[in-house]
Amino acid sequence: MRNTNKSKLLASGSKSGVSSLKGIPDNTRTFLNGKVKAKRIVVLSTDIESKTGIHPLNPRNQEALTLEAVRDIYSSIKTNGVNQEGVAIRCQSSNRLLLLDASRRRFACLHAGVDLPLWELQGNVTDEDILAIINDSQEVKRWSYPEHAQYLFKVAERKGIDVKNAKLGELASALSIGRESLRKRIAANNVSIALRKVFVDFEGIPNAYYSELAKLQRELEKSQLVIEDVMVRFVDEVKLPSDSLSVDDMQKLTLENLKSFVSEALNVKKKNKDWKKESLALFDKKGCYATVSQSPDRNKLKIEFSRIGAEKEKLILDYIKTVLN
Repeated sequence: MRNTNKSKLLASGSKSGVSSLKGIPDNTRTFLNGKVKAKRIVVLSTDIESKTGIHPLNPRNQEALTLEAVRDIYSSIKTNGVNQEGVAIRCQSSNRLLLLDASRRRFACLHAGVDLPLWELQGNVTDEDILAIINDSQEVKRWSYPEHAQYLFKVAERKGIDVKNAKLGELASALSIGRESLRKRIAANNVSIALRKVFVDFEGIPNAYYSELAKLQRELEKSQLVIEDVMVRFVDEVKLPSDSLSVDDMQKLTLENLKSFVSEALNVKKKNKDWKKESLALFDKKGCYATVSQSPDRNKLKIEFSRIGAEKEKLILDYIKTVLN
């Protein structure tokens, strides 16, 4: 279903459909209220890999593209072809068409062996124009929170804003986005990629997952566990029935298993921090005991006595001194 709830960021007043101006051929259109012209071209399926690429300002995470990530469009594209053109600009140095959007359609076409139709922008197009067109192009699948954060950072950079030192409220105002909306996207972007990559279609997980993942990340960091190492163990040790579940159910099951796995890892870490304590002898006298404690790294030893008598204490201490000297 086509998403009509477009972001108002960098509102350009452009129309997503073909220009309604009379006299313009069907194989041309305009963007940004006629500011930028484009011509329609079709890239053959055999040329997609060599003649197209992804524009640096395109925020879509290419590493996240899998057949599961394009499951909503793949079958239709394979059967009927692409019914909505992407937007691209030609690189002057390589002559490749760099896609501003439609990277999911490009991926699907590559795997389905289908031609890719594009609107090729003409003339002098600025980065600001490109960002505005990219923002208006989210019609097939909205960006994930981290992808949107990356887009916002690029916009801020071109506005001369120091993102790292800017206050959240000021940054939100400058980017024409709600403060809480921006906070959620930045928080999601700060979640370790290692934590996110354990999910199938990891840029397509529900937005509610990011707060859960951020909590797991804080707990792992607090315990000084290396997130990447823990996630490698998770993938190796936890096997999910991927063939019998939908992607949504797989994501849900992954989160549930991830919580349990991290909790267990934290408990093991906590246990390893405890000193191992043993009793050296049993006494009938109340309050009388002798114990030895060893550190987790086995480098430290503590011996503790209580009410064993001065004579025994002296014998033990003399023996220890004899052994050590």
